[in-house]
Amino acid sequence: MRNSLGWLIVGMLSMLSAVSAAANPQVTLHITGAVTGDIVLELYHDEAPITVENFISYVQSGFYNGLTFHRVIPGFMVQGGGFDTNLVKKTPGDPIVNESSNGLSHLRGTIAMARTPHPHSATSEFFINHVDNAFLNYAPVVYDGSNNAYSKYGYCVFGRVVSGLDVVDAIAALTTAAEGGMTDVPVNDVIIQNATVTLNAPVCGEKMLGDIDGDCDVDLADLAELTENWMACNSITGNCN
Repeated sequence: MRNSLGWLIVGMLSMLSAVSAAANPQVTLHITGAVTGDIVLELYHDEAPITVENFISYVQSGFYNGLTFHRVIPGFMVQGGGFDTNLVKKTPGDPIVNESSNGLSHLRGTIAMARTPHPHSATSEFFINHVDNAFLNYAPVVYDGSNNAYSKYGYCVFGRVVSGLDVVDAIAALTTAAEGGMTDVPVNDVIIQNATVTLNAPVCGEKMLGDIDGDCDVDLADLAELTENWMACNSITGNCN
């Protein structure tokens, strides 16, 4: 009996070490106006939990519905999430902590938070990189003209386009003009008709070993599922490697 229990524990620990991370949440932007189509975003909650939670909160509240891509620069990025079709700014929530030091780079198709020159000023506005923009990355050590070292805050990458990059390209190709005190505004509106969470997943501040059900907690439910999986595996194959 003791030997069987020992093997059970060993098997359970083996399964714990092999537990895969929960699926990343996904958000779909349904685009209408001068460009139509869907942009599906995979959000990296492990690398940017505060930013992803913030973005999903705006999506779930309907904040983005009816807003536009108000700043479009081909060969750079397309930006939205702040202004309606009359270029009236919608009042966002509080600014969030800048998580640009998460190691994610501004590659083509990644989504990042827009902000003011103040590093911790991002609220609702975001942009999708049309090309690789490594100069927007966080830099842990930079030297000024006097050879003094400092850290350069970047713009936080928190996900990527997994479907609809052709829609992003179509937006980037639009004719733009100066309007309402802004430059690079599409002449014809590109509207986020609605934004919805199309793949739900918990947003955990920290990935936990043994969180089988992905609810950001290790509890009896995880132990029960782990035990059931191990016993089923053992009875069928004779091992749970």
